Amino acid sequence: MDIKKLQPPIERQLGLLGFELVFLEAAKEGRDSILRLYVDHLDRGPQGDKAVTLDDCVAVNDGLIAWMDVEFPSLREEIGLEISSPGLERPLTKPEHYRRFAGHLCRIQTQSPINGQKKFKGWIGESTDEAVALEEDGSLKTIPFDVIQKARLAPFDEGKTPKPRLVAPATTHKTAGVEKSAD
Repeated sequence: MDIKKLQPPIERQLGLLGFELVFLEAAKEGRDSILRLYVDHLDRGPQGDKAVTLDDCVAVNDGLIAWMDVEFPSLREEIGLEISSPGLERPLTKPEHYRRFAGHLCRIQTQSPINGQKKFKGWIGESTDEAVALEEDGSLKTIPFDVIQKARLAPFDEGKTPKPRLVAPATTHKTAGVEKSAD
C-alpha cells in the first residue's frame, strides 16, 4: 500500500464528510496492518476549539468504510481502519497547522541536520509555504518544511520552557483539539 497515493483521495473524501486529515500513517500491530487517520473538523467553531469526539470518529469511520468498499475494495480486506483525534500533542504536517498554532511550543525533528542540529523545541513564529520560524533558546531559527521529518505541539512543556522574546505568544491559551468525554 502506497500511502502517498492513498492520501489525496482520502483527504477529498474526508472534506466531503466535514473533516480535515491531520496525519496519516500505516502501522503494524502483530499480524494486523492498520491505516491510522488523525482528523480534525474543517469547521472548528468560532474559537477554533471544536473538539473531535468519539461520535465524530465513528461517523468518519462509517463514511470512509462505505466509500473505501467502492473505491478500494481489496484494501479493506488487507488493512484495518483506525480514526482518532489529533490530541493535545497533535502532529503538525502542513503550513496551515503552523500558522494556526503560532505562539505555541512545538518539537520538530528534521531528516538532515540544520547547522548541526536535528531536534528542535521552540515557539512557533511566522511561517510561509516553504518554512517556519521557531524561537529556540532566545534565537530565531528557520526550518524548511521539506526537511521536517516529524513535528508535534508540546503543550505539557509550555509552563517549564522560558517564554518567547522574539515570537508573539499565543493570544489565547485554548485547548484546541482536546477530546471531551460524552458524560
